[in-house]
Amino acid sequence: MRDYVERGWLERVGTRLYRRPAQDGASMIRWEIATLSLQALLRVPVHVGGMTALELAGYWQYASMGRRRVWLYSDAAAARSYLRRLALDADIELKSRKLFDDADPDLGIETRTIDLVTSTLGSAVPQGEVGLVRKQQIRVSSLERAILEVLEEVPRTFSFEHGAELFEGLTTLRPRLMAPLLAACKSVKAKRLFLYFASQHRHAWSRKLRAEDFDLGSGKRQIVPGGEYDPEFQITVPRTKRPKRTITAS
Repeated sequence: MRDYVERGWLERVGTRLYRRPAQDGASMIRWEIATLSLQALLRVPVHVGGMTALELAGYWQYASMGRRRVWLYSDAAAARSYLRRLALDADIELKSRKLFDDADPDLGIETRTIDLVTSTLGSAVPQGEVGLVRKQQIRVSSLERAILEVLEEVPRTFSFEHGAELFEGLTTLRPRLMAPLLAACKSVKAKRLFLYFASQHRHAWSRKLRAEDFDLGSGKRQIVPGGEYDPEFQITVPRTKRPKRTITAS
């Protein structure tokens, strides 16, 4: 690689990260390339999660406008210092992986192929093929893990309504993966919100999950200030808009 750099065929932009010299003066590094380098070359435990995982899975209609915000999850100091040195084409939100129990830190994280032209995910890579150099492979939250990562951000980053819209499109969640993720999730708020939305949308998979099977903590949680109280899940939700009564003269 040193010879390639000296000849001007490659530019070194970080530890074990190189690129072809930009022809148009552009200096931004794609966030996907930086993430792949962290995962595959530096072996840093980091994965794409939350809203970004949902976007890559096809939920682009819920993406925010403007400069791209990418959610990466890692507790490794190397991830933060590495990303800080790079001029990336997106704003990186580096979040902790401690939302879930440490017994199985990779629960619900998949290795997927990624198309670097369209920035879309392919199918999950079978365990025996992980690491084979045929296509780019990226570590990313499954839909089941990603929605819990998103709900943990309500209402700090996302509104209750945004979470409800996302949930409406999640028709293919897998109960066999969702159940252990709910059991391993440390956030009472995220679990209560998930089960509340499941009770409202009634997707087919939700019939295989029972709220009483999970530890939902105790006490009330205020999700929506000034909202109405849902006694089943002990959270405040937006007030139901009730039709006005019409009074007729006798």
